[in-house]
Amino acid sequence: MQVMVSFFDDAKFSKSFWEKADILIEEQKIDFQSVLFEKSKKTGFWTSKNYIIYESKLVKLRPNKKNIHHVDLSTSRIERIKYKNDQEVDALNKKKYGFRIIHNKKFRELYSRSKELNQQIWDFLKKYCLQLTFKEEYIIERMIGKGNFAKVYLCTKKLDKQQYAVKAFEKSKMMNNETDKKALIKEMSILRKLNYKGLIRMYEVFEDDTHIFLVQEYLQGGELYQQIKKNQKQSEQTVAMILATLLDSLDYLHKKNILHRDLKPENMLLRKKGVLEDVVIADFGLADFYDPLGNYMFQRCGTPGFVAPEVLQDKHYDSKVDIFSVGCLMFLLIAGKSPFKGSTYDEVVMRNYHCKIDYASIEKIISCSGLQLLKLLLHPRPSQRPSPRDALRHEWFMINLEQQRYSELNKQEETINDTKETIKSSITDAGSCGFMKNFIGPSYLDKPEFMTPQQTCIGGKKKDNHLFTPQIAMMQQIQEQFNEEQMSIRNLDDDFTDMIFDDESPQSHKLPQYQLVGKLKQAVDSNNSSYYASPIIKKTPESLTKDINPKVMTIKEKIYEQQTQPKIASKIKNNLKNLEQL
Repeated sequence: MQVMVSFFDDAKFSKSFWEKADILIEEQKIDFQSVLFEKSKKTGFWTSKNYIIYESKLVKLRPNKKNIHHVDLSTSRIERIKYKNDQEVDALNKKKYGFRIIHNKKFRELYSRSKELNQQIWDFLKKYCLQLTFKEEYIIERMIGKGNFAKVYLCTKKLDKQQYAVKAFEKSKMMNNETDKKALIKEMSILRKLNYKGLIRMYEVFEDDTHIFLVQEYLQGGELYQQIKKNQKQSEQTVAMILATLLDSLDYLHKKNILHRDLKPENMLLRKKGVLEDVVIADFGLADFYDPLGNYMFQRCGTPGFVAPEVLQDKHYDSKVDIFSVGCLMFLLIAGKSPFKGSTYDEVVMRNYHCKIDYASIEKIISCSGLQLLKLLLHPRPSQRPSPRDALRHEWFMINLEQQRYSELNKQEETINDTKETIKSSITDAGSCGFMKNFIGPSYLDKPEFMTPQQTCIGGKKKDNHLFTPQIAMMQQIQEQFNEEQMSIRNLDDDFTDMIFDDESPQSHKLPQYQLVGKLKQAVDSNNSSYYASPIIKKTPESLTKDINPKVMTIKEKIYEQQTQPKIASKIKNNLKNLEQL
């Protein structure tokens, strides 16, 4: 039999069709199990084996063997076959229905006892494999989109007349680029794991001599970008409905350890025209699985104006990059313009890199609770941004969403299946400095979903509970010694976000990292010539620690003169040293 060369064939493939591995099978992860038959080419006899579909692999079970045989279905092709031989002695063997699996120019033909059972197996296989009969099953109507490597067509399935959006990749443009091949495999593997209303759905994948076809659901509402162009500024109620859907979808996505990394209006589609709250996240071309070591296929990716600053700065990052993008979208929808003020592309990139948000242009048109949430979503420190579920508990959503919708999003028990693993922040940091006081809900919801070992949420069911950390405790000790100046710990929340940056351009391999220092430290730091100046401390990209270690730490003479008791000033100095060591 002549086997067509596949775009996904591995040049370093082994001589055997089956791969051998020591795999401990977890019963709950088995998608399908059945006895299948194979006719021996040597003897002509039929043999039966137990097969399972397990984590995108077809596994041949081998009792009493140390290893198992498996083949990767995600890069394998399948086609239907039928065996008919009236000369067979056994009546059951005269007619069989089966399928052919082709992988790295080798194939196996497996059969089942009945046509019905074979259809069940086929329905499972086509979720993971590539099929070969696109033109026999679909009619191409017209082109509805175009990209660098792919075109999107509106297609009709011949069987049921349903319409689909088919993303067609030209193999000739990617054949000689191994990175593009791996990126396409990654996109397909991610889309196959998604089954949620707010995320684009992929049904099946086909391959022919010239193209790879990804069959996805057809959403008739068009891009969110086109809708907001007509009416640039949206009401907070409308924005709340859009963001609620997006955050709910991101919660599902992040619990599957998936980062989108390119959230923007162009990558968001509407199911129906004009219904902005029924928005769907699409285009997973830059998505990746979370890696705590930061080993991603594309490290620095995204769209300036929506990408998180830690991505541009070549720092380790996690799912909080998507939260920052949601904050950029919230700003755009309410203010009608980008959060990064700039007349040129380079200026926007630099402000994005340094996280210089143009809050002055939005403060007069947004509510206080909305501004609080916006600053949390756009916080320069990833660990200070809320998770999708925590963001949905913010009082701004309670004010702007219908009560039924708000209750639905914040129900006590999660009903999403297969979401056992959750991404934890890879960046340990200080506490939230009281940001949890802006979130509402029952007492068990006041506690963040994940906290560092130093963070402890204390207090009862009071609405203004906030997150206490060693830094806050130290600040309270300092505050007691500044009673005469009436300084408040809670007023320090915004001080920890003040930053100054050098006029240094982003570079791909060597980027400055910045630490921030509160204004309270500035009052007693002799290195500052002005009370309102914010010192910067550069660290190399290799350094991942969060400690601030200034070379000199002395008390201003002016502070000493103002203090009637020198011992108190000494205590302040020591407390500040301890604060920076936490």
